[in-house]
Amino acid sequence: MGNFVGARLIKLGEPGIFSGWMMGLAVFSLIGIITVAIWPADKSNLDQPRDKFSLRMILLSFRPPMHAPDFYFALIGRTIMMGGYWMINSYQLYICQYYIFAGDPKAKDRAADVIATMAVITFVVSLVAAVTAGPITDKIHMRKLPVALASCLFAVGAAMPLIFRSPLGMYLFAGIAGFGYGVYNAIDQALNVAVLPNPDEAGKDLGILNLANTLSQVIGSLFTSAVLTVVARAILHQSSGYSAQAYMWIFIVVIVLVLIAAALIMKIKKVK
Repeated sequence: MGNFVGARLIKLGEPGIFSGWMMGLAVFSLIGIITVAIWPADKSNLDQPRDKFSLRMILLSFRPPMHAPDFYFALIGRTIMMGGYWMINSYQLYICQYYIFAGDPKAKDRAADVIATMAVITFVVSLVAAVTAGPITDKIHMRKLPVALASCLFAVGAAMPLIFRSPLGMYLFAGIAGFGYGVYNAIDQALNVAVLPNPDEAGKDLGILNLANTLSQVIGSLFTSAVLTVVARAILHQSSGYSAQAYMWIFIVVIVLVLIAAALIMKIKKVK
């Protein structure tokens, strides 16, 4: 829904962008207040054993788990997969504007319309995936294979704009990749819990795994910028700006990355 509203606000120019920031601020604040208000009260942990507070204890609390290859396959696989997702998602406006509608004088407005439609498609298919994928994997008692297949499905979706350089390609990307991403999100957290090496340090280790969510946003944006720069300057020898051919390479790199992520997930031995 955020993409849908944001795309509509883009068409309003600077006032729309300012309104978007204010709406985001209000929504985040409201969510925080509602969460605190309705969250069940935690039980006291005063009776639980605890280590003596020291510098060593602080340092050990940040130590990643040792001798846990499945944990790192899951961590790196998720980081790469989410990085591929953010490579496209963070640059949707520019991809539509300079790749799909390259040379069109109304490219920005048309790009905003496409992104708004994509947001609706992604919302619907992700909702369907979230509702169906979890119960199905619970019934078949599998986590690893569905997560890897979801990554492959995302790769198929990322190929659509390469095959159809048109709004249709982006809509197919939103539908296919959005469904794959929905399946991935519905199952991957359960996979992460299953590969935790030490139940006594589950909170810390799960926190490390969840770093993939934020780290991947940074990596995705950096990768996209690097791909555009390298392709435009080194391969296409453009002195400034990025052509449609440079943006095309984003999808190629994303396909390679998410397939690598799928391969890493399949190397996990602890989970079916």
